[in-house]
Amino acid sequence: MARTRAKNYDEKRAFILKQAVQLFAEQGFANSSISQLAERCGASKAWFYHYFNSKDAVLFEIFNEYTQRLVNVVRDVRKLELEPEAQFMEFLQRFMRIYESAQTTHFVLLYDLNRLGREQYEIIASRERTVVNELAAILDALSPDLLKHKPELRKPLAMTLMGMINWTFTWLRKDGQVSYEKFAELTAQVFLHGITGLNKTSGK
Repeated sequence: MARTRAKNYDEKRAFILKQAVQLFAEQGFANSSISQLAERCGASKAWFYHYFNSKDAVLFEIFNEYTQRLVNVVRDVRKLELEPEAQFMEFLQRFMRIYESAQTTHFVLLYDLNRLGREQYEIIASRERTVVNELAAILDALSPDLLKHKPELRKPLAMTLMGMINWTFTWLRKDGQVSYEKFAELTAQVFLHGITGLNKTSGK
């Protein structure tokens, strides 16, 4: 007879994912075991298997939830009726808020994405491409003439911006001199006006 789902089934799954992210970030997915994860959760391996059938399933669900959240955010920003620069700034602020609260998740995504099977990898990679494409559309509004005549720059520009923010988990700290919100503003200024334009924009 199948085991009945507990009323707090979803909460328990979320708890496992939270513990798994920390474990994978600390010692890597390959070096982590189900026994270690169950121990972190203060439970047994049998308890773990009630919620996930494998360590790989946990990894995929971490990436699945996180990347869907990123897609939802960038699509929500695109729906806002804002001026191009305001929409661009809104994108950066929202993404940096996510990055601030999900440093370890982002770390695991960048280092362990290749651990997924082919089909699962493609699901996550497709979401990442969606984020880049939606961002490129935001950039279209910022400089429509440029990207209309040079459409080949859409992806490189979008990837340049993502490169500016994607690795902040390695150095940007919540208690540092530059906050995540301030870094979003700095990124926008450098991307839009260049480093030589900082003196002009900082005086506003």
